[in-house]
Amino acid sequence: MGSRTMNYGLDIGRKILMVSTAGKDLNRMLRGVKIVDFSPNRCVGEMKVEQEHANPHGTLHGAFSALLLDGMTTMAIVANGKGVPGLSVEMSTSYLSAAKIGDEIRITANCVKSGKSLAFAECEIRLVKDDKLVVTGKHIKHVEVDNTLPVPGLYQESAV
Repeated sequence: MGSRTMNYGLDIGRKILMVSTAGKDLNRMLRGVKIVDFSPNRCVGEMKVEQEHANPHGTLHGAFSALLLDGMTTMAIVANGKGVPGLSVEMSTSYLSAAKIGDEIRITANCVKSGKSLAFAECEIRLVKDDKLVVTGKHIKHVEVDNTLPVPGLYQESAV
């Protein structure tokens, strides 16, 4: 019986994001994120805050921050390689400072633990220019252990 290992790297991370944002659902809002690191248990992306991401005060909208946290922690859980993320169980978000329209932000997500049915991830959103912390969050997701994502090149099969 063969085994499956996961491939990593920017190309794979970018393919996963492309597949997950291709539809007409809310995930399409993540198309502006550029993946800069996709490694075991980790996904890092960067983007420029645009008007469509802002609240009436001209700063990063809290709901969009939560969407970034959801999307990027899900990518980190995918990078765990132990299963396919399903529905969210719990998510918490803390807003510490503002990112203005035009600011570049970095979203760093890490899968800190993955079990038989749940995965736990953490995320930080920081300003690129001075590393100022804007948002922190935690995310718990249900995972399907024996499924694979439909992303070409994501998994490598071996005969062992």
